[in-house]
Amino acid sequence: MSTLSPLQQALMLMQQQAYSDAQAICAQLLARKPDDFNARHLLGLIHLQAGEPHAARAALEHAASLPVGARFRAQALSNLSLALGQLEQPEPALDAIEQALRLEPDEPAFHLNRLNLLEQLGRWHAILEAARQWPALTGEPDAQYALVRAERECGHTQQALQRLQPWLEDAPAELLGEWVLLQMQQHADEPIAAQVAAQHPQQLAFIADYLAEQGALAGALTLYRELLARDPDHPGARHMIDAAAGHIAAAAPEHYVSGLYDTHASRFEQHLVGRLGYNAPTRLAAALARHLDGPIGRVADLGCGSGLMGVALKSHFEISELLGCDLSGGMLEQARRKGLYDRLEQAELARWLAGQQPFDLICATDVLIYTGDLAPVMAAVAPRLSEGGWFAFTVERSDRELEITPSGRYRHGEQHIRARADACGLELVSCEAFPLRRENDRQLTGLMALCRRTREPRS
Repeated sequence: MSTLSPLQQALMLMQQQAYSDAQAICAQLLARKPDDFNARHLLGLIHLQAGEPHAARAALEHAASLPVGARFRAQALSNLSLALGQLEQPEPALDAIEQALRLEPDEPAFHLNRLNLLEQLGRWHAILEAARQWPALTGEPDAQYALVRAERECGHTQQALQRLQPWLEDAPAELLGEWVLLQMQQHADEPIAAQVAAQHPQQLAFIADYLAEQGALAGALTLYRELLARDPDHPGARHMIDAAAGHIAAAAPEHYVSGLYDTHASRFEQHLVGRLGYNAPTRLAAALARHLDGPIGRVADLGCGSGLMGVALKSHFEISELLGCDLSGGMLEQARRKGLYDRLEQAELARWLAGQQPFDLICATDVLIYTGDLAPVMAAVAPRLSEGGWFAFTVERSDRELEITPSGRYRHGEQHIRARADACGLELVSCEAFPLRRENDRQLTGLMALCRRTREPRS
């Protein structure tokens, strides 16, 4: 009967998300042999998957400096590039992956990683040059969005359409959005193209949302009006038209939010983390670790999405019970696959909280961007916090108290957060600005708020 080697055991534990145990095995191996490449490299991977990019960087830099074969060093450099990307250091990340490519110039994963970084940096000409230098990229499905967008951003509308044409059948939603954007650029003075208007309402809504995200608001509004013409009660279309006019409602419609995330579920992390540089859960968990010491009892993850907050929390804390809720069934399925949550439920956050026992910590990352006035959320959270319990969340930052953007998302100011928290017996302990994610080639700023329950709400 064969037994697993210590490295195999550590790898298996990493795959089971038992990160602390996996790290302990690597630490034991490295205590005996500090320059063991395999143990050092695996330790870096474990830290990377556990949402610990600083520790991952240190381990992977060490691994990449060791005297090993080109293939092994290239892999360490590639993973170092991913860690640097998580640390929002795209330039060093690009340097690391380019070093890897010099060692292994025909590795598709390395080329795709480099392409992703060039897209983050907005280096559209360099993306097209990359395809010329390594023509195999043109046949990689995961490269098509960056290549087509690079053609468009460089003003090559016709070339972008030609590049896109072979991929249109069963095209991912983003590519379909690019196709519509290109069609509208070519035929700006013509009515909505018949093939666009003929799309299924769900696809048409996604395309409209994509145009809004890309800053093509006039085209997006054309499609939203088309949706309303078909269905006068279409919640997403009405919300986005109101948002463009600056009308602030209580919240974005639930069906709109759940449909939006169901559409994106399978590619959510690749898009949000990989392309848009989103790492709010990692930042929020690290901020909580500066205030909380030791294990945590019950934890709620509101709008848990694909489970990124669960990964970040469990990399910092021992948690007795982790529960999550989300409007999107598709996102919950992604979270369920991580195996981190004790229970996951499809529900609106306030209604879900009303049926729960008190929590020691409640988190909400990138979910309150679909809520206007935060008073109802604070009122739902405060009674479900134990005495001294914490409410930690992120929002998009506004210089005003509250605003809505043409993207359909709300932005909140610190004064709004402080006033709504105080009214519910929550002390705003910390409210820090941080780089939230990119949108339409601009860096969005977020606010990371930590509130603590100190008293009963005001009567």
